[in-house]
Amino acid sequence: MKIAVIPNLSKRDAAEFTACIVALLQQNGAQVLMHTALSDAYDGVVACASHEDMARRCDAFIAVGGDGTIIHTARHASRAGKPILGVNLGRLGFLAGMERDELYLLRKLFDGSYTVENRMMLEITVHGAQGERTYCALNDAVVSGAQSKIFDFGLSVEGSAMYRFRADGLILATPTGSTAYSLSAGGPVLDPQMDCILFTPICPHSLFNRSTVFSADKHLTVSADSEYSGDVYLTVDGDAPIRIARSDTISVCKSARSTLLIKMDNRNFYDIVNRKILHSMG
Repeated sequence: MKIAVIPNLSKRDAAEFTACIVALLQQNGAQVLMHTALSDAYDGVVACASHEDMARRCDAFIAVGGDGTIIHTARHASRAGKPILGVNLGRLGFLAGMERDELYLLRKLFDGSYTVENRMMLEITVHGAQGERTYCALNDAVVSGAQSKIFDFGLSVEGSAMYRFRADGLILATPTGSTAYSLSAGGPVLDPQMDCILFTPICPHSLFNRSTVFSADKHLTVSADSEYSGDVYLTVDGDAPIRIARSDTISVCKSARSTLLIKMDNRNFYDIVNRKILHSMG
């Protein structure tokens, strides 16, 4: 079995946990693949020149860190249809299949006693004078103005007349992303096994602007226009903001790609919400 390991070494104790994971995998006969930038620090691993190379050669990924690390890994794994096991070293870790004190569960990778969840992703395409630019998101796509400027945004469904509203920005999220930025902006929690697109405005300037759930077969179009000066940006899964021209439009739909997440126990999504959100608020 070939396992690609992607750690976020900026997390506390990540280097130590990664070394333990590599050793446990090797003890069970697995070949461990790592990026060349990290491979020299771990004995017996196979160096890969890129994440794309790792995705082609491995049977599965292990992401060591928090949800952000898993989302970063999903970009590469989803292209190759490879599953991801997330080891949570962060705070919430909604996407993780294991916690930091559960490394003994790694043995399940070798006897097949685990499950794999299929998570919907979004395809985001920017249409403008520079042509088309396409991105893929496991969590969300956020369109917002710089420096908390108020903007007039437009949202169209299946080519319908543009619905216009004034807000600081908007979030288009998957059910997986419903527990991320959308939740902080007042959106609902959705079961991640659903197929739908969640729209949540950010600080809308109306009492009647609320989140809306669209079926996954809908194609949404977003535009930004305002009498106020300032730049508009698109942020995909928390990456660096992408500057959007006022004349650009952004289309969002369900992606043909999906993320496969390995789960090592029978804890369901509602157990996780109860433990990681509700208890933290108590």
